[in-house]
Amino acid sequence: MLRRLDNLFIGLALGIFLPIVGIFVYYIFTYRVETSFSGFIDYFKSVHLFVAYISLACYMTNLPLFFLFIWKDKYQGARGVLFATIMYTAWVVYEKFL
Repeated sequence: MLRRLDNLFIGLALGIFLPIVGIFVYYIFTYRVETSFSGFIDYFKSVHLFVAYISLACYMTNLPLFFLFIWKDKYQGARGVLFATIMYTAWVVYEKFL
């Protein structure tokens, strides 16, 4: 089972999917009573905080995942998580400065 986790594509998929889950969990614990999920996303887009929250969610979820892969000697999975983080960072830089 753990041998299958040492795969570049598994790490990439987890690195892309976990920040989205992190944003959703943040919504569940803070804004669920006040608004719908689409209203939550629209609000953060309107106050220009959406990119900041995506980047924060990316680093807060991918950093522990990356170190978990490293500690378990699953270097290909860690490489996938790192690549997903670089993709998110490139998107954040594009959205912020271009």
